[in-house]
Amino acid sequence: MQPTVVILGGGFSSIGTAHKLLKHTQPKVPSLRVVLVSRSTHHYWNIASVRGVVPGAIADDQLFFDIEDGFKRYPDGRFELVVGSVSAIELGDESVTIQTEDGQKLIRYTQLVIATGASYRSQLPFTSIGTHEKTIGALHNLQQQIEAATSITIAGSGPTGVETAAEIACAYGTSKEVTLIVESGAPLSVMRMYIREAAAHGLEALGVKLILNARVKSATQSGSRMLVKLSNGEDHLTDVYLPLFGTRPNTRFVPTQLLDGRGYVKVDKALRVEGLKNVWAVGDVGNLESNQLIYAENQTHHVARNLNAVITGREDQVVDLKPGYSPQIFVTLGKKKGVGQVFNLQMPGFIVSTVKGKTLFTEKGPGMISGKNIVRSSI
Repeated sequence: MQPTVVILGGGFSSIGTAHKLLKHTQPKVPSLRVVLVSRSTHHYWNIASVRGVVPGAIADDQLFFDIEDGFKRYPDGRFELVVGSVSAIELGDESVTIQTEDGQKLIRYTQLVIATGASYRSQLPFTSIGTHEKTIGALHNLQQQIEAATSITIAGSGPTGVETAAEIACAYGTSKEVTLIVESGAPLSVMRMYIREAAAHGLEALGVKLILNARVKSATQSGSRMLVKLSNGEDHLTDVYLPLFGTRPNTRFVPTQLLDGRGYVKVDKALRVEGLKNVWAVGDVGNLESNQLIYAENQTHHVARNLNAVITGREDQVVDLKPGYSPQIFVTLGKKKGVGQVFNLQMPGFIVSTVKGKTLFTEKGPGMISGKNIVRSSI
């Protein structure tokens, strides 16, 4: 069979892996074919979704990039984009079944890469939620809701919840009541306490109201508003409710024996799926490292190098990745402030704002889609 790498997903890791194979492996193996399977025709630069939900803050063309346009540089027949949802992986005959607009499509592979990422249970458009039309439509709808709201309640005090609360507060000041529900004594539970406290103070300085040591028990429609009941006994009526917690890996199509108890793909340190020689997983879908951008980016480079070794007949050059366990996180508080931790060190706010806060890396989008960079690193 013609060497065929099928990559599932339309995110940073999948697009980056495809470009690396086409740039560095295909010239050595001219018959190599790369097939990218994505639910959407467009990549969603969801790093910037926290600012993108604010009407007028970021243009659509800085958030959404046509995937196929980025691959036109490669020889005909070497790359194919299949738009559809994965419905099954058949390990026995090494194939995947894709549900497209025109029906089911069977694609055989010699190497398979699972890079479908993770998403929120609420299906909020902070990640891709399906087709391009569905995701951009949901984003525009949320923008309209936020514009019309006088009160916005966010549950989930990880980076996405904190950054979203800060962006809305920066945009509207005191004209909208922004509330962040924090399940412990301070937001950003993976970071050191003094950094978490700095984030809390930064949010409060922007006018965000913090409700500490509380969880959402239920959220139900009450007329035109949402009634949010908390574990501390409080009830809150709000115009817009954003449950930004409970991300889950997009693995419903993956055979259950390949998943751990949380639904993540079980991978070894070479990023192979455990027990399989020609199936790999990269990014937020795998269980090797936590869901951090820097880890997904490093994994993308690593899996592409290992695939290059296998495809070019140098199996002995497949190497293990040294997993990262310490947080390496920059959390923005609008364009000008932020908190950060690299290993156990606190990063000054001006570094966070300079590196990430001003643009949320949107200037890197065109380079990512065309194969020049992933986010911060070159391809």
